Amino acid sequence: MKNKGNHILLLPLLLLLTACGSQKKIIEPPLDGPSMTLTFTAASHMQTLMANRLSVDNITAKVKVNVALGERSISTTGTLRMRRNDVIQISLVDPLVGIAEIGRMEFTPTNVLIIDRFNKQYIDVPYADVPFLKRANVDFNTLQSLFWNEIFQPGKQSPQASDFQVDRQHDTVLLDYHDRLLDYHFKTTTPDGQLSQTAITSPTDRSARFAFDYKDFEDFDRRPFPRDMVMSFQMAGRAASLSFSLSNVRSNSDWQAHTPAPSKYRKADAEHIFRSLVK
Repeated sequence: MKNKGNHILLLPLLLLLTACGSQKKIIEPPLDGPSMTLTFTAASHMQTLMANRLSVDNITAKVKVNVALGERSISTTGTLRMRRNDVIQISLVDPLVGIAEIGRMEFTPTNVLIIDRFNKQYIDVPYADVPFLKRANVDFNTLQSLFWNEIFQPGKQSPQASDFQVDRQHDTVLLDYHDRLLDYHFKTTTPDGQLSQTAITSPTDRSARFAFDYKDFEDFDRRPFPRDMVMSFQMAGRAASLSFSLSNVRSNSDWQAHTPAPSKYRKADAEHIFRSLVK
């Protein structure tokens, strides 16, 4: 860490996630061989994926965070707290001291709150008031699905197997969903039904790609849950990634879910923070 400006790099990257729309289409999976495909159907595989959803309503974990943007790379530690259908909260601490909070990101069903404690500024706005989020039609349900390692279908509470294209390749099952703006790709496994990657691409710009990879699955709530999560995407023409390494994963509910905006901090413009990030 050479200056305080580097810390702000950690704060807004999660705001680049994208989601949108709905459409119905299905392609039955090709047969790989009689013994491998007799009992496999898109509907049964979707049921397995849904059965792997965690039954707990809270997740807390210590987290190591690494951010890479072009040639810049920053690492720090913090805490991840999530409450289903309520909030995703990421608190980051000073990498030198290891105690003082340098920033916080908080996503609720209606608002985005980012607190930059070094520069004493914050944003607290609806998703629709963040221009680059509005253009992508991002919503809380998509963010929640990504962080909870769940397959999703934009605009619907639960994904419908008949809306997805399905391609089985031995023990890998690719589920694709398309709308008029974006393509959604889910890489899963059979028969265990683990989601190992979610990718979002644009059919009109193949260079634009967002991916969320999951690794190092361990049992939590009697279900597999990843300890390593890596987001990768293009930002301002440069490759960027945000990596989370989780430890001490618990279902603790004894924590404050919503942070009030600091009254003595300056309310900043979200687009201005984004522009300063990519300079």
